[in-house]
Amino acid sequence: MVSPRGLVRRAVPAGLAAGAVVVVLAGVRPRPETPPLNRETLRRVAAAPRDAPMLSTRRPSHRGPRSTAASPLVQTPFSAIQVKVTLTGRELTRVETVVLTGENARTQALNAHAEPILRREALRAGSADIDVVTGATYTSRSYISSLQAAIDRARARRPH
Repeated sequence: MVSPRGLVRRAVPAGLAAGAVVVVLAGVRPRPETPPLNRETLRRVAAAPRDAPMLSTRRPSHRGPRSTAASPLVQTPFSAIQVKVTLTGRELTRVETVVLTGENARTQALNAHAEPILRREALRAGSADIDVVTGATYTSRSYISSLQAAIDRARARRPH
């Protein structure tokens, strides 16, 4: 049989743990909804100004057939992204961000910070197997998804 003092010793830590779980769960935010791609979104993407070219290239280590492909437009809750790649042989030799929009100033600033890092790392890795940029998780994950789709399309177009 457990004494009343033993019950208190067990109840206090359990109560503290339950309280900590409640505090953590109260801070969880739901994932924002991704708006559907529609004509208005596509029109805004096409009209978005581009300050500087978003392009990185590197020399291939071997000669080989070149194939280029772009991903479909990927939309996040905050941005629209499209990436175009060139493969020389089996190597990723060019990565271009064709479309990168932001719904507001904060998103645009995050995208402007993350995009060159993602592009540079993709070229360095030679694949879409790259890390997300801290603070730009949605942009990073969507960029990586777009990059992989472009690589897959370029591989499918490559002459055998």
